[in-house]
Amino acid sequence: MENVIIFIISTIVQSIALTYFMISMAKLITKNNFSKKQIMLSSISMIITVIIIQIVKKYISLINIFFIIILLMLIAHFIFKLNKSKSLFVAILISIFSAITELIATFCFINIFNIDAITISNSKIKTILLLATQGILIILSAKAISTILNKKQNIRESILNITHKEILLFVVLIITYTFPQMIIYQFTGYSFPSIFLIINTIQFILIFIFLTIYLKKSIEHEKVQMDLYTSELHNKTLIGMVDGVRTLKHDYNNIMQSLNGYITTKQYDKLAEHINGVLGECNIVNNLSVIDPKIFNEPAIYGIVGSKYFLANKENITFDFDIMTNIAKIDFSKPNLSRILGILLDNAIEATKKANKSYIRLEIKYDKRKNADVIRIFNTYDTNIQIDLNKIYEKGFSTKEVKSGIGLWEVKKLIDKSKNSQIYATINNDMFVQNIIIEKTEQ
Repeated sequence: MENVIIFIISTIVQSIALTYFMISMAKLITKNNFSKKQIMLSSISMIITVIIIQIVKKYISLINIFFIIILLMLIAHFIFKLNKSKSLFVAILISIFSAITELIATFCFINIFNIDAITISNSKIKTILLLATQGILIILSAKAISTILNKKQNIRESILNITHKEILLFVVLIITYTFPQMIIYQFTGYSFPSIFLIINTIQFILIFIFLTIYLKKSIEHEKVQMDLYTSELHNKTLIGMVDGVRTLKHDYNNIMQSLNGYITTKQYDKLAEHINGVLGECNIVNNLSVIDPKIFNEPAIYGIVGSKYFLANKENITFDFDIMTNIAKIDFSKPNLSRILGILLDNAIEATKKANKSYIRLEIKYDKRKNADVIRIFNTYDTNIQIDLNKIYEKGFSTKEVKSGIGLWEVKKLIDKSKNSQIYATINNDMFVQNIIIEKTEQ
């Protein structure tokens, strides 16, 4: 009966602590608050996971540890909607802190009560106190990590953008740290000299310092690369503006004389055509002035829009802008938003090549009534092609003439990951329009 009571209490305590830890990490990564349904599902899933841990604990091995990590990863992925890399990261983080807190709690009890691990396991009161201590340590660890990452935004951003390569490095280092502890647990039952714990603690501190330095260097390198790319693009924009102004200035007298000639001869139809041509050149200069880091104040968006503008210009496609919101404050992952804009603009460029008039327009505005940022991409297209608006976001969809569905399935998948956004397509006045609505989640 005592064993059953201890089993139930240990399951409840560990489930609460581990669920709290996972929710805290998921909040840090997604910046979202989770629904009661998600919290309930995670709690139930964690109880099942802890029961499995309790059952396999006496037969613990590397295979069982990997099995437990997979279970935790599935909870993070399917309930909290983290991608595979971040789910694995959270699962490993939970596993390592669970192991560390168990080691610290057990070691403290051994030294405080001057007993061994077997005696602790035979005492109902000490076992319950040990579990409570471990649970408190796990919760305190979660709070400490949350506090540190909220203050150190650069480290937090690196975790948000963690790559598969960095995950692999993290796994190797953590296994290197935990493997000696597993051997100790297997063969000594925590009956080891204090120097062992000191050595393991030093190992962990060194690993933590190494990972922090690595992530910091990685962020700095990426920032330098992005700043360099932004500067190059901005310089290219400025050169284009200067060249455009020089051209207009050089042709100023010729333009004025041409206008005077058309007016004198009363050839008003040709006058209008000539003025439209001059306005087109002015429009190019105006658009270049819009591609400014102060307006596109998010490097990833600035880079992708600027590169697509010059690509369109190279293909003699008119590309207009209307930016009436603070892009940096759009409530959506900026790396994902840049990917989405890249795919949609590539599709727009490809589609408008087949049209009689090559034209693209990008609008980014704030809609006060909806309390949402609205992104619209307009483009001309071959109107002889029938586009099924209900199927364009399906995987593998395309038309025979134009691959208008390239990447749209992935765009829809990225949009659906965020609860505050939606995408739909319309056709207005022979213009194909992609509409993205991103609601504000914070007032």
